[in-house]
This record gives sequence, structure tokens and C-alpha cells, in this order.
Amino acid sequence: MNPTIFITITEMKETLKKSPFFILALLLTTGFLASCGTEDDHEEHSDPEGLALYIDGSQVAKQENGTVTYAEGGHVHADMDEASSAEVYFIDDDGDEFQPEEEYYTLGIESDPEGQVTASISSSNKWAFGMQCTSAGTADVTFKLMHDDHADFASMDFEVLCEEHDE
Repeated sequence: MNPTIFITITEMKETLKKSPFFILALLLTTGFLASCGTEDDHEEHSDPEGLALYIDGSQVAKQENGTVTYAEGGHVHADMDEASSAEVYFIDDDGDEFQPEEEYYTLGIESDPEGQVTASISSSNKWAFGMQCTSAGTADVTFKLMHDDHADFASMDFEVLCEEHDE
């Protein structure tokens, strides 16, 4: 054993023997520091287990219990000629819908093929967006609850059918 370390340990033992208050203060300080969290703690909110997608105020699709269901036709309908007003709500493990209030969360949206479905996030509600197709066909869209540079939650693929609007 290194003699310097031995002396330090020996000196610490002697200090601890002389001052039981030092031990108490050390334990309290350690406990306090261990209990302090940061702003980014995930204990303050419900973690998403699913997601509900609304277009023009009506629920059109929902991911819950590992399954995506659609209100109509086995996919979400989207128009190439105009953007649809869409909004997402996350679903917690109790089945309750919520939108995180923490500022550090944002919505991420990905389309496969890339760019076939575009989204412009609302300036007044970060969970609302305008959704529009750039070409006809189907696309898989994934919604993510972003926290800084990573996703705390990523939905399953939602199938979006992109069609030209017939009048």
C-alpha cells in the first residue's frame, strides 16, 4: 500500500473518531447531493407508451399497446393540394393522452420515403403542424418526442396515403 494513502486514511480515521458531528454532516451532505436533480430529470412527467394523431380536430390514428389503428381505411388520408391541420398527443401507460409541457421537448417527424410527407410545426403549439404530401402514393411517418439531440419516444410507422384532391 502506498504510504501516503495509508497516512491519509489513518488521519481520516482519527478525525472521524474525534468528531461524530463530522460524520453526520458528511452523511447529510451526501444524501442532499444525491437527492438533488437536474432540470432534465425524467421523473417529473409520464413517459409515452403510445400516440394519437388528430387531423382537423378528429382522431385519425392511434398507436396503443404495440398496435396502430386507423379511424378509416387502414391509413391516414392526406391531400397533395393543401396542408391538413394535424396535432399529436402522447399516451401514457394509463391510456391518458397528454402533451409534454417541458420546454426542452420538441416534436420530430420523419417520412419514408424522405420528404414525401412534409410538416411545418405551428408557432403557437409545438405539438400541432401542417401536414402535406409532395407526391402521390403511400409513406410511413414516424413521430418522435425529441429531448435535445435524441428521441425519448419514437412511434411506430403510421401509413399515410397521399392523394390528389378530386373536385
